[in-house]
Amino acid sequence: MIWQKEFGQANRTNTDYILAAIVVLVAIGFFFKKPILFLIVGLFAAYLLLNKLYDKKIGGKLELKNHRQVLRMFPGDHAEIQFELQNRSIFPIINGELQFQTDQAIKATNYVESANKHWNQFHMPLSVIGKGKVTIKLPIRAEKRGTSRVKNIQYLFPHLLNFDNVTLKYNPFFYTEYVVYPKLLPVKGLESLSYVTPGSQRTNFSPYEDLQSLRGTRTYSYHDPFYRINWKASAKTQELQTNVYERVVDMSYLFLVNIGVPHGLNIAQLTRNLEDLLSHTAYLCEYATKQGVSFEIAINARKPGKTPYVFLPEGEGKTHYVHALELLARVHPQAMVIPFEQMLYRVGQKFDKPKTIIVLGEIPAGAVQMMDNWKYKQKNIFHVETVADGAYMKRWEKSELDHAK
Repeated sequence: MIWQKEFGQANRTNTDYILAAIVVLVAIGFFFKKPILFLIVGLFAAYLLLNKLYDKKIGGKLELKNHRQVLRMFPGDHAEIQFELQNRSIFPIINGELQFQTDQAIKATNYVESANKHWNQFHMPLSVIGKGKVTIKLPIRAEKRGTSRVKNIQYLFPHLLNFDNVTLKYNPFFYTEYVVYPKLLPVKGLESLSYVTPGSQRTNFSPYEDLQSLRGTRTYSYHDPFYRINWKASAKTQELQTNVYERVVDMSYLFLVNIGVPHGLNIAQLTRNLEDLLSHTAYLCEYATKQGVSFEIAINARKPGKTPYVFLPEGEGKTHYVHALELLARVHPQAMVIPFEQMLYRVGQKFDKPKTIIVLGEIPAGAVQMMDNWKYKQKNIFHVETVADGAYMKRWEKSELDHAK
């Protein structure tokens, strides 16, 4: 059943009164031989039958279009909540009111009945004629990072025959979703990311070479190592030729986001700077995308599964950037936090090549030793520090973090 019908108490009370009146009128008609009363009984009976028919049919052929769609926005963007209803019944539904709720990621100025820090309640006037179709739209504005769905949809309207209230509750899950990305908060000091580390991505300028990828040959120079001579090419050209290999570099970022602050032994609680941390991360994702650099994200927000934290595998390009923004948008504002050290341990086990590591958020004392050990293989580790006038990226040094909280 798409719509669950609920009738007011007056609907049943009126029916009981009319049934009682029919019984009394029939009795009076028999005892006092008043045929005119049977005419009134017939009218009452016809009313009851029509009332029952209306109760059975109303809402049974009312359809609400339920599109599977996701509307993605940045804070400040505008969109619409749209409802398309079609009434395939002959009975009209007039002077009604469509009620529903949304989460606080989106807001509207019209038809707001009530609001709190978790949801908004809307009441919109709505009438649908018999065999008719209507579309109503509610302009909305993306307010803050997060996701929002339309839920608790109800259609309230007066009963056509007894004017009592009828409530139709929409049972299916309403699939339209609104995703609000985090705003982009700049991070200063990104020029420090120009350090070059060995990797697998080909480039024209790098001090590192992939000795398994031969690019070609060139004329031998006296300072070339002897083992680089290509004897086959030298025989063809009748002069010594030196192998030239592909220049390679690591151009991938790993963003490690700590959304917790220490709270007792091996326990972390959610930081008050959650939104700023995710906004700085979004800015770094945009920067990496513009630079054509691949990146991955790990956030110590607990989630079910084999990987107990939020993780986005390495990728690049605009599609990957959209996936990153959506992942950041879906981090719950009251997320459960796992200790940062636990996430670092799992991440460190998966290192298969040098990476440029960028840490956002506080670095607890337990993570300092672990990150210091990374320095043997991971030469480029940076920390985004938040101060009064913004966020700055600095190269990570153990001495700077020994006193970190």
